[in-house]
Amino acid sequence: MIMYFPQDTPVELGPTGIFPGTQLLESRMFEDENPKEEVTAQGGAGTFALIHYDIWHRSTANVLGQPRYMLKFEFMRTTAPSAPSWDCRNPIWAPSKEAAAAESHQAVIWEETWNWLFGRIGSLADTQPDDAEAVERLAAALAGSDERSALNAAYSLAARGQGGIAALEEALRQENSRISRLAAYGLSAAGTGSVAGLQAALDSSDAATVCHAAFALGELRELAGAAVPRLAALLSGQSAEVRRQVVDSLGMIGSPAERIVPALIRGLRDEDSQVRFMAALSLLRLKGAAADAVPELAEALQDPNRYVRGHAAEALRYIDSPEAREVLFRELFNLRWCSDTTKASTF
Repeated sequence: MIMYFPQDTPVELGPTGIFPGTQLLESRMFEDENPKEEVTAQGGAGTFALIHYDIWHRSTANVLGQPRYMLKFEFMRTTAPSAPSWDCRNPIWAPSKEAAAAESHQAVIWEETWNWLFGRIGSLADTQPDDAEAVERLAAALAGSDERSALNAAYSLAARGQGGIAALEEALRQENSRISRLAAYGLSAAGTGSVAGLQAALDSSDAATVCHAAFALGELRELAGAAVPRLAALLSGQSAEVRRQVVDSLGMIGSPAERIVPALIRGLRDEDSQVRFMAALSLLRLKGAAADAVPELAEALQDPNRYVRGHAAEALRYIDSPEAREVLFRELFNLRWCSDTTKASTF
């Protein structure tokens, strides 16, 4: 997201403080009043900070007692990357000297993120030996209290073949939700070898395990196509949290559309508003393949939730069929009739 400051914002006015490199961490990083790692978005009018949505940030003290304004712009990808979007001269990941020396060093995660930007799914699979001693050591670190070490261990296990995957699958089923979530991160980078175990975890009685397994399958995208029927079945009789994750993952997997689109149409009718707007977002990702959902998306334009309406309109725009355009044109012209016009306020 972008945080934009429309007026001069010196330190004394309380600019946003940002803790670099913390977007992967659940633990709050601002334990001290003025941590040395903090970067503030101070500057003249027009200064903005472009940050990861999940990075740790805070408001700093406004000692001037004057209003401080900030506009926040949130945006998201509609398609996963398939190739570098920059002038890439070397496709091999190599951290800078500064990054390699940083206290927050997380080389294996950085490499996987680099590969993700190239469109490489499950890029860590079988890149390290399936060594029992190493797997045992990493599994212990995954269950440890140091979050950075646990994250590194999860992704490192993803590289250790079936032995590493087995350790991650065991951790995925832990009652400790943090360990289960970290295991899902690792399994999401472990390639096709993790799909069967993730599918099996969808049958767990623990909602967190099911959510985490569904998330990892979504991150594996087309590699997880075999899981679509089991994911779609979870839209019945599961908690709202599970249903939200399922519709998101189905949109990420994308294929086969003939199985996914009917499931997402069911999501548009869900009683939970967040399931509905996530279903519309997933249909948006499918673009023209979601053409069969146009009638339901047209109905969703009247949803009481504004985010459902907004995502439904965007989905119709991305589908871009004659039927979808007709629905959008009709909605546009209906907006000519102002609901604010009453006898008391005729103009």
